Amino acid sequence: MVRLDIPTLEQISAGLIKVQARQGRLYPYPQDLQLGYDRVVLAFLVGGKALDVPDSIPKFYELCEQPFEEWGVEIDDEIDSSDSLLFLGEPTELTIELAEAFGGSVLSQEQTKIATELLQHCQSHPQGVQIYTKFRRFIIEHPVLSNQEFVKAKGDFGLGVGLSDLLDECYEPVPSCYELEGNFYACPYCHALAGVNPQRQVIANSSCNRCPPGRRLKRKVKLPSDCLKLKRGIERFWFYPGRAEIQLFQKLVDLGLEVELYPECDRYDLRIKFSDGEVWALDLKDYSNPYLLVRNLGDEPIPSEPSWNVAYIVIPAERKKDRPAYLKELKSRWRWENVKPIFDDAVFALAKKKAGVREVEVQASEAGVESDTPPTNSKQSDTNTESDTRSTNSKRGEEKSTKRDKSPTKNKGRKT
Repeated sequence: MVRLDIPTLEQISAGLIKVQARQGRLYPYPQDLQLGYDRVVLAFLVGGKALDVPDSIPKFYELCEQPFEEWGVEIDDEIDSSDSLLFLGEPTELTIELAEAFGGSVLSQEQTKIATELLQHCQSHPQGVQIYTKFRRFIIEHPVLSNQEFVKAKGDFGLGVGLSDLLDECYEPVPSCYELEGNFYACPYCHALAGVNPQRQVIANSSCNRCPPGRRLKRKVKLPSDCLKLKRGIERFWFYPGRAEIQLFQKLVDLGLEVELYPECDRYDLRIKFSDGEVWALDLKDYSNPYLLVRNLGDEPIPSEPSWNVAYIVIPAERKKDRPAYLKELKSRWRWENVKPIFDDAVFALAKKKAGVREVEVQASEAGVESDTPPTNSKQSDTNTESDTRSTNSKRGEEKSTKRDKSPTKNKGRKT
């Protein structure tokens, strides 16, 4: 049987993202794609399936639109065989995560460059922390802008702030492939740019947690013809995970808690200080594959400064819809003692309990919470912490009842 290992898939993924960065222009073939294809050919030859190997890189590129289960190969158990590397010509979430594990991609380089410039500017400004938070929130809350809105934003971030040029590096004109009969559309739920399928239908943004990827949108928001969208790297690493960060931040603030967003210019995402002085550090990570999340966390998942007593890596609860065993799989590879993985609805439930807010209780299995105690930073405090709870808010429970469509379209993979 033909077997492809994860390093091969990582190299292929890095090559596919380079193709996407050239607006889908395949030739000349990126070196990573060529080398990855060569490894695929070798695997087919070794597996005794020489006649089944794609006979060219363009044919292999087409194969990347299909789920792995249709490739006629075996892959590592950590990868879902129903996933694909491309969805309507765009890299899927899995592809981006594999490329990151390979050593980074042009997408991560794009956002890293902008993040570095933003940090350098804010570190030299007396109101740097506030400016950083304002800029990040603006990006998260505006995945698409009209030209008029963009000009106004440049004025707001230019006068006295000096970030006008950085906005130019975050946004770009919407490509014509998103146009349908002279119009552009946004998803009514996440407000990001909606795609157009080969049947010339407006389809759900594949990372929106309200709709199955690829489903035709019955409701949609018409956009101006001169609109701009976030560049892909900013969209992938700031906007998509940022939505969950802002939502959780607002819910915690509504509890009356003291919450800091992006403390010290994004050392981690949220810092919660309770009335008894205990501090929680939360860092949200939005990965489709839990094993690749673990591989990309590094030696220190959450920095020790600014100081905290309890720390969590937080995953959007929507990931349970596509992968019910997500947390179990994540914990099977977890190697950090003072930081714990948890879903965002579960950490919200814990914060409510500690803050003394009464709420309707639900099963711990739904909230993704176990009955052990939160991880603490022993170097900083011996403060007693609350045990994990089996409660979460009832509204979240209702949202969980909305299931994703398990149609073949979903199995094509989710692009971001």
